[in-house]
Amino acid sequence: VPCSIILCREIGVSALREWMAEKGKRGSVAVGWSGKVKTACQMVALTGLLWAESMSGGVLETISISLLYVATLLTVTSGLEYFKAAWPTLSGADSG
Repeated sequence: VPCSIILCREIGVSALREWMAEKGKRGSVAVGWSGKVKTACQMVALTGLLWAESMSGGVLETISISLLYVATLLTVTSGLEYFKAAWPTLSGADSG
């Protein structure tokens, strides 16, 4: 489930950024701090999961799975931030 949520957010935000770029407003959905933290959490979690598999699980696997869920939470919150920033353009309230 976390991987599906992360994948959907990545596709959605990528499409949003492309669409906003066409509107000349890519800067309003630029990469933010929460997105960078999300990416770091994902990378550490996936590295830990791959490493834990070669070590037959244990504490590293538990920590990595927990970190994957943290990354999922950050995925949802940062995705919402991007869509909130783009909402005036998406809703047509932005005159540009």
